[in-house]
Amino acid sequence: MGMLNNWDVGGGVSDFWDYIRQPRPHRWTSWGVAVVLALVVFWGFGKYLIPYEKPKPQIIYFENWKADRSEAEVRADWIARAKETTRENARRRAEYQKLADMMGVPYDSSKADEVTRETLGKEADTLIAKKPEPPKRSTLAERAARGPKPAAEGPTRP
Repeated sequence: MGMLNNWDVGGGVSDFWDYIRQPRPHRWTSWGVAVVLALVVFWGFGKYLIPYEKPKPQIIYFENWKADRSEAEVRADWIARAKETTRENARRRAEYQKLADMMGVPYDSSKADEVTRETLGKEADTLIAKKPEPPKRSTLAERAARGPKPAAEGPTRP
């Protein structure tokens, strides 16, 4: 435990410096290979491990309106877009309802369905699926209370 408290970095650095300064054959070749290998490793990490994708050019389309549109035209356009959003939300809710029914999870969209009916009127009835009642399954206790089923008539084996 005493070794970890007394660090002597100076001695290790001076030994390393003496080792490096000694003239050895292929000393510069070894340094070159070590530096190139380190650079290749860092370049490989930068290029392949953490890839950078340049942003792709985007084309953004927007609607262009006449400058002299009336207030009624603006409101009609807002209402048309709101109705389309409501239709899409109703379709999504129907898909969620199917998923919830398959998984046996309770999913209540009645409040959202009321808003859809207010917005779309009779068209909402085609979008909002009528929820069928789930089939009633009897429990083990109910089946036991009914008693045993009568045996089916037919040939019996001896």
